[in-house]
Amino acid sequence: MRQKYELNNRLYTILALCLIAAQLSGCVAHAPRPVVAPPGVYHIVGSGQTLYRIAITYGVDLTEIIRANKIKDDNLIGVGQRLFIPGARTVLFVEPYQPQALGRVEEIVGRKQKRINWRYITLHHSATREGNAEIFDRYHRRQRMGGLFYHFVIGNGRGSRDGEIEVGWRWRGQVEVERRADIQICLVGDFNRQELTPAQFNSLVELIEVLRWQYHIPLGNIRRHKDLAGKVTACPGERFPFYRLITELRKRAE
Repeated sequence: MRQKYELNNRLYTILALCLIAAQLSGCVAHAPRPVVAPPGVYHIVGSGQTLYRIAITYGVDLTEIIRANKIKDDNLIGVGQRLFIPGARTVLFVEPYQPQALGRVEEIVGRKQKRINWRYITLHHSATREGNAEIFDRYHRRQRMGGLFYHFVIGNGRGSRDGEIEVGWRWRGQVEVERRADIQICLVGDFNRQELTPAQFNSLVELIEVLRWQYHIPLGNIRRHKDLAGKVTACPGERFPFYRLITELRKRAE
């Protein structure tokens, strides 16, 4: 009986030592820790919904959404895209971006203002394939430019309607940008790689016509961004039809 008792003690000791050795060597399987998904919801991007509006609606920092979804260009989100909104608890309705309704260019520009005697028009492209005044305003604020740089933005159908003329806060407030008496017009698109749409071209011609008539701006004072002294830029792009624009304006003025 005593021998059996000693044998059992030895077996228990051996088992205990094996268990300790296995734990030290990492051989004992541990129960896996449960994977806890971070709080948040998935939002399906709808028509007219910008990343900026989505972030504002959910009360989430824009950079958090960009990081969570590994977005490289926050201007390039598409309808139907599934976005993870970190920290959100329920899916919310995001008010779509509504560009200004189409109307007569004279109504869009408004009556002649006497605060500034506008004498020049400078033309830009956004160098992006899509966008609108709201997106550019947000970007320019990030760049500490005081908000939308341009007085007018003409859309290409990707972010606002094709040929849509949007009025910036600087025009409404009659605020100059970098140069005195110089109206800044931006057309959405990268005209080093793509062409101006016919609707954009027509809207640009009509907008310039109204501005020239109101402020008596000579044709020679219409220039491209790259034409300005000291500017090292290709803006508004190699494919921008500048000379066709001037020819059309000249014909209409005859």
